[in-house]
Amino acid sequence: MSGSGRHRVKGVKREHSIIAGLLPILERLAQCQSVSAVIPGRISVTRAGLPTLQLRRGTQTITGFKLTARRATTAQEVFVVTTDSEAVFTFLREQVKEFVE
Repeated sequence: MSGSGRHRVKGVKREHSIIAGLLPILERLAQCQSVSAVIPGRISVTRAGLPTLQLRRGTQTITGFKLTARRATTAQEVFVVTTDSEAVFTFLREQVKEFVE
């Protein structure tokens, strides 16, 4: 058995916890043609709270870019593997109402 699909369901790696409400958004993002993988990262606690879930654009990485998801006083990194970041950002702007630039 190949290790490439391990812990992946609907294109989202499920090895770690995912903050409430974020999973359906990540599954939708994984369906974008330009996305190779969506990998939720570490969860941290923030000082300021947000009443609703927000997804913010983060830094570029070697394999794509990072997003930050925030809800209440919880934040989670999300790594998106892609070769066409602009196509993914267009998808996020048009298809994901929680995306804030």
